[in-house]
Amino acid sequence: MPDMEGQGMPNANDSGWASTVVVGSLTGIALTAEWLPQQVAAHFALDGRADHFLARDQYLALMIGSTVVATALVTGLLSTLVLRFPDLLNLPNRSFWLAPERRASTHALVSSRAVWLGAIVALFALGMHLLVLRANHANPASLDAVAFSGVVVAFLAALGAWFSNLRRHFGQMGSAVQ
Repeated sequence: MPDMEGQGMPNANDSGWASTVVVGSLTGIALTAEWLPQQVAAHFALDGRADHFLARDQYLALMIGSTVVATALVTGLLSTLVLRFPDLLNLPNRSFWLAPERRASTHALVSSRAVWLGAIVALFALGMHLLVLRANHANPASLDAVAFSGVVVAFLAALGAWFSNLRRHFGQMGSAVQ
């Protein structure tokens, strides 16, 4: 088995930092919720006008709940795939990475990267929340299309970088892994 130590393998700090980002995003949503009105404009039409309202407590439960569920699903599903359903993984050089002698290190790497994907999802949720917060301070409540587009583009760029990094790692084999 090739030595994987020091060659792109995850360490505890990777997951720790990503988990900190998730907790920070959730904390940011919770701490800024008090700045929202009692009736929160929570959905917006294509022209930016508010078209659906929720009580602040409902909005907060929805934002925190959906962020926790989405993050847990992303992290849990990706981590579970390697061990339980390896045939469902579409990895470059899959037979190499899922060989019995490498499966544990592959699982560790995918799990670590899954936590980072969860962090990206949590940051996106925080970004959306901050846009809703800003929209609710306009009179009448309206979503800034440019800011919304910026958050979506940043999210898609982060997803692209995440996928590219994962693909680059698994595209290499043996001692060439970095």
